Amino acid sequence: MNASLGWAYPASPTLVYNRFAMRCAWFIGMLIGLSLGIAQEVTTESQPYEPTVVVEPPYYSLKQLKQWIDQEKKRAQERLAALEQNSASLDPAHRHKLKDGPEYLEALWDYLYVRAYPNDSVDWVAYLRAAEQRDLMAGAFFPASGARWEFVGPRNTSPPHRANFGASAVSGRVNAVAYDPVNSNVYYIGAPQGGVWKTTDGGATWTPLTDHWQFLQVACIAIHPTNPNIIYVGTGDFQGWMRPFSQGVMRSTDGGQTWQSLGAAQFNNLCVSDILIDPENPNIITVCTGWGPYQSIAGSLWRSTDGGDTWTRVSSVSAIWSDLAMSARNPTTGVRYYYAVGHGTPGRLLRSSDRGQTWTALNAPFSVGNQSSLRVATSPNNPNRVYLMSGVDSQVWVSNDAGVTWTAMNPRVDGGFYQAWYDATMHISHDGAGNDVLYLGLVDLVQWTPNYGWRSIGRAFTNQAIIHVDIHSMAINPRNPNELLIGCDGGVYRLTYTPNTGAVNSTGLNATLGITQIYWAAFHPTDANRLMGGAQDNATPRANGNLNSWQCLVGGDGAYCAYNPNNPNIQYASSQYLSIRRTTNNWSTFQDITPNYGSDRVAFIAPLTTHPAQPNWMLAGTNYLYIWNESTGAWTNRVGGQSLTNGRLRAIAGAPSNANVIYTGGDDGQIWMTTNGGSTWRQINAGLPNRAVMDIAVHPTNPYKVYVALGGTGTPHVYRCDNTLANPVQWVNLSGSGITGLPDVHTNTICVDPTSPDTVLYVGNDVGFFYSLDGGATWRNGTQPLGLPNVQVNTVRVVPATGYLMAATYGRGIWRIRLPLTPTGDANGDGCVDDSDLLIVLFNFGANNAQADLNRDGVVDDSDLLLVLFHFGSGC
Repeated sequence: MNASLGWAYPASPTLVYNRFAMRCAWFIGMLIGLSLGIAQEVTTESQPYEPTVVVEPPYYSLKQLKQWIDQEKKRAQERLAALEQNSASLDPAHRHKLKDGPEYLEALWDYLYVRAYPNDSVDWVAYLRAAEQRDLMAGAFFPASGARWEFVGPRNTSPPHRANFGASAVSGRVNAVAYDPVNSNVYYIGAPQGGVWKTTDGGATWTPLTDHWQFLQVACIAIHPTNPNIIYVGTGDFQGWMRPFSQGVMRSTDGGQTWQSLGAAQFNNLCVSDILIDPENPNIITVCTGWGPYQSIAGSLWRSTDGGDTWTRVSSVSAIWSDLAMSARNPTTGVRYYYAVGHGTPGRLLRSSDRGQTWTALNAPFSVGNQSSLRVATSPNNPNRVYLMSGVDSQVWVSNDAGVTWTAMNPRVDGGFYQAWYDATMHISHDGAGNDVLYLGLVDLVQWTPNYGWRSIGRAFTNQAIIHVDIHSMAINPRNPNELLIGCDGGVYRLTYTPNTGAVNSTGLNATLGITQIYWAAFHPTDANRLMGGAQDNATPRANGNLNSWQCLVGGDGAYCAYNPNNPNIQYASSQYLSIRRTTNNWSTFQDITPNYGSDRVAFIAPLTTHPAQPNWMLAGTNYLYIWNESTGAWTNRVGGQSLTNGRLRAIAGAPSNANVIYTGGDDGQIWMTTNGGSTWRQINAGLPNRAVMDIAVHPTNPYKVYVALGGTGTPHVYRCDNTLANPVQWVNLSGSGITGLPDVHTNTICVDPTSPDTVLYVGNDVGFFYSLDGGATWRNGTQPLGLPNVQVNTVRVVPATGYLMAATYGRGIWRIRLPLTPTGDANGDGCVDDSDLLIVLFNFGANNAQADLNRDGVVDDSDLLLVLFHFGSGC
């Protein structure tokens, strides 16, 4: 049924198919197909629509996902033991990767848990609502001038070591890469929360094209074969599942300057995992959809014959569709075969011989059970040759009869099939002599050729690694079959292959690509050009005075970090599960000071901070508080012997005016405080919603006045307590309401402006940055209106000595903006001191009005009037 005529998915409750029954049905169907000697044709009319697909990993249930991770960790140990029993020679980095098992899924579970709590799954639909509200707020307030956000990095970030990271600068995860078919210097990349970027000089410099999009997650990119100004982008983080929803297909007809959303409603906001453009008729576009915000609706295959204006669903088979491929054109018949593969129980393999109009189910060679990592690719030399990869089966097959029969290729190099549910991509090129060249991206990059067989060309686990691990995307240069772009967790690389010698060379293209996913950041107390942040799979990038040259500290996934405010040469950086490194000489040397946590519960990204009133104390959290004393060089473990959460700590804050006062927040909603340095503790979260406590801000002069940021959805997210010593404590909701209220979405971070701590608040959440000038009564969108991309903000902090408000984002690096956000005298906060501000002061003269009381002395008087008059015209 044509989507433009009103196609809609059925609004049915979740259906979970019995796995045994599904396998039996699949097996019987295959037998029938084989007995008839034909493949199974699948059309929209021939089978009912299947709304749910059983698939692993079970992302939609945190409980099930945790069980699956535990099982996978056990399997990882078994794989490692088997290799060691067979005397396999493993590089240390390879052994570490095998031992860690599903580490990305542990990070993902940690990410999802705080957003779902107290529920078993995240309400992704709330994100769509929150972004809509954010954009409406922008329409109400969009200053023409004034302070603007400035990107500060990371840039040109050298890796901490070569194994796993490669030899050149790293940036952040790249889900999609594409060549311009006409201009050899133009490439595009797409990031999971960084949007689409374009280079016109072969990767030396990059420009973001989509910072204004409602969401920035990108899964795939396709370019019109003859008009490179027409670009199609499949949205949603299909590969990483941190944002399993989309804006459909985004189309540009002017090289990325403007964009139009296509098909989002028809696709039910499911991730668009791949796009094919027909070379002979580029108005024919085929897309597949995979994960989505609703467990009860799985993916489909869609086709457009008018360049994406309208869409028709062309198969009744539902799956988590992961990949599409198109064969070379048969010179005799003119036929191009299309192929589609999808995850689920069972896995799916379909073929079309009429440019995607109808599809046939092929007899697939992969195993009958769950398939969570299928990819398909075709030969550029032979129209009937197709390749198929299954991560579950650790196998690649080839067919020379368009998928009727298959031969196993038995890869001798395991590039990381065990993690193909996260990193998996396969493409076929040729060597100029009529031979196929297969590239398989897993954890490592693997190549197969007739001359050299299977081999690792990424060399990821060795000290000769040429690119970062975890490969998600690749593209073959349409002008040079021996050149390709690779997208991975470290960014984008250009590879060249020399068939005569077998040599493979890599060029990193990440120096100016600003897509680093920062978990948390810390800032030098006096130098605006010195800062660091823990990054997803890219260690802890830091700038040491030069914002154009960064260096990665430590390794792994970077996490919380901190400067000693009195002696900033003393710094701390951590990685997953609170592994802590310390330096006393600005990283000339460093030591591992990780304490023995024993049986404590530790978050994958766990909190760490210095105490502002006692800088020699570094505070770290499991489900207990740990204090490192710089004066003694020793830890106080499990401070006070008090478990501070039934989960894991997510927030720690010391009072700037009292060294004995410390607050902690847990991912089960518990908040505890101590007034004697941790000897005794008191729980104070009664009256707050049951949500994860993500951040705590303490008033700069009143140690018993605090603000908290709460995670999850379905509740207000910012609260204030004016007296934490009271019994019972009283919490005040500061989230506002209506169009000027804070969007209902997971909130990561909060801080107060030290010059106006009772009225000016700054918040970062999963859809952007927001601020209040009236103590939380109303909120303003400070994201796009002030020049910040529409991206998740994980850290906001004011650095008084530099005059900057700093923001760390999860997908667009670190930014800063000069304070104040509005000019002095700007009573209405529109960025311009003009007649309207003068009238606000005059109409409220003599009153206690927060908006008109510009100097915050409690009364609107002559001094406020003078501020308007002296700054009249500023920012206009």
